[in-house]
Amino acid sequence: MSSNWFGLVEGLLIVALAVAFYVWQMKTLNRDIRAREDREARERAARSDAAAPPLPTGHPVRDHHSDDV
Repeated sequence: MSSNWFGLVEGLLIVALAVAFYVWQMKTLNRDIRAREDREARERAARSDAAAPPLPTGHPVRDHHSDDV
């Protein structure tokens, strides 16, 4: 086989490695994005399901004494 074929095969292997790395990274990135979105959705749901904040303490409105201003 001539040396031109070896160069062509080597170039194709390098391109194939680059494409494989790109596919692997995109798959991992999409998985991480999906996991983050799921986690954020669960956190939002947990916050909205949380108990309402407690009512403020003190006297009710219009139940003031004459010296309260």
